[in-house]
Amino acid sequence: MLIKAVKGREVPSKGLPMDVGVVVQNVGTALAVYEAVRFGKPLIERVVTVTGNGIKEPKNMMVRIGTLMSDVIEQCGGLGDGAVKVISGGPMMGFAQWTLDVPVVKGTSGILVLAEDEYVSSDQYSACIRCGSCIDVCPMGLNPSILSIYSEKGFYEDAKANNLFDCFECGSCAYVCPAKRPMVQFIRLAKSQVKP
Repeated sequence: MLIKAVKGREVPSKGLPMDVGVVVQNVGTALAVYEAVRFGKPLIERVVTVTGNGIKEPKNMMVRIGTLMSDVIEQCGGLGDGAVKVISGGPMMGFAQWTLDVPVVKGTSGILVLAEDEYVSSDQYSACIRCGSCIDVCPMGLNPSILSIYSEKGFYEDAKANNLFDCFECGSCAYVCPAKRPMVQFIRLAKSQVKP
């Protein structure tokens, strides 16, 4: 989406930015490359945002790679009352953590701690009502509802045939879904079951 907005070039289906002569780097990666080339410094730390209504003292912190999430959360005053879920990453594309004894890695940009009042359990969803909201917001022009239904039913090859691998799991579809369907999780499942 960024390439299309800035350069007017469209990455082809199943393609990469290099296919249209573009390299996309985030600021953190650009800084890490500069420090490695200029100073010989390996990637040993990164800025991590710790936030959410379930954390006592939200902060942006410079954290060493390998530091346990439990230690990072402790530096932020610990979990608040009513904390129910910890997500590595953001609310749209992050991954729920089963334990806090996992390290911060080079891709850890944030730790989101959800409180009870802002958490919707993945078992509280209902059948797709065919409203089309997910289709309207999909930046890739996909039909996320059909991809998630195929995955839910185990029809992974059918999902693949409907451009499964064009989805970059932004989470917009799940965010707007009135049935609260975990579409991104279904799409990730389908991707894990078939080869590109």
